[in-house]
Amino acid sequence: MHDPLLNGYPSPENPSRLDRILNYLSEKRYLDDGRCYLFRSEPATIEDILRVHTEEYVASVTASIQQSRKNLGKDTYLCEGSFDVLLQSVGAVLRAGEVVANGACDHSFALVRPPGHHAGKNTSGGFCVFNNSAILVHFLRDIFRIKRVAILNIDAHASDGTYGIFSADPDVLCISIHQDPSKIYPHTGFIKDIGIRPALGFSINMEMPLRSGNKEYGILFEDVIEKVMIKFDPEIVILECGFDAYHKESLSQLDLTIDGYYSIIDFLASRWKVVCLLEGGYHEDIGLLAAIVLEGLMGRRTIKDEIDQIDLLASRHVNTRKEFQEKLSRLKLILSPYWDLDKPVSCQVR
Repeated sequence: MHDPLLNGYPSPENPSRLDRILNYLSEKRYLDDGRCYLFRSEPATIEDILRVHTEEYVASVTASIQQSRKNLGKDTYLCEGSFDVLLQSVGAVLRAGEVVANGACDHSFALVRPPGHHAGKNTSGGFCVFNNSAILVHFLRDIFRIKRVAILNIDAHASDGTYGIFSADPDVLCISIHQDPSKIYPHTGFIKDIGIRPALGFSINMEMPLRSGNKEYGILFEDVIEKVMIKFDPEIVILECGFDAYHKESLSQLDLTIDGYYSIIDFLASRWKVVCLLEGGYHEDIGLLAAIVLEGLMGRRTIKDEIDQIDLLASRHVNTRKEFQEKLSRLKLILSPYWDLDKPVSCQVR
């Protein structure tokens, strides 16, 4: 058990998150129609972890557990059973990548915790110990000889760990769409952060203003994300699927709804092979959103969005759209030397 105590208090990142998802999927019988399958996985090995993380860092994690230290830094906890859970979690991520890479299924969704996108090669943060996405990228390279991978983060918090690992790698396109980091953890992931040579322009960070919702995300995908991803032409897309950009999330201030999440998943799954990895999200509707992800991956929509968009828009910050347009213009300007965003693109869809 990965015990949810942090500085002596219960952490929002706790086992109930997976319980809510699994209970919802079971109650709604998502595994009963033959279109969605459960795959068993084996725990990852230390060698899998060392594809990304340093020996010194892994040793510090195990030492913290052996010494019964509760915290791996100020915001990431450990307990006696954490290392086994971490290996099981990474193992499930690798299995999710394997079944897509070997053609056993078109897309997959790894329902795992703790999350991973804040973890660097030798750092933890934001509840994250090992970086699931990065380990999966190296696994796909080593085992399946996959070269080009796109990682898209839609968690409300910037994917700083993933950025740090791949900022100089032109074979990995890292896109992170997150709440303005000047107002939220990890306080990095600004529009100006576009990677380093030889991969300038292959890291894209979009700062979403407070209360940004479906419309802003849709414009961003149409004007930038779709064009860049089609030109990059990834063999597999890894989605860092955070549910804390949802309008009910108390730890952030974004306004995606069911429609917004479905549109993002459908956009990806209709064009590429997709491996979704569960990241953040700490509200009561996490099971509902997991179901929407599955529906988007299958291309079958049954859940309706019951949110009154007029009421949601009325509660927004009055300058949200203006701030968004200003940030989008800045993003397009800074990316213009690396991606021709004015040129039309085409991509086969399902």
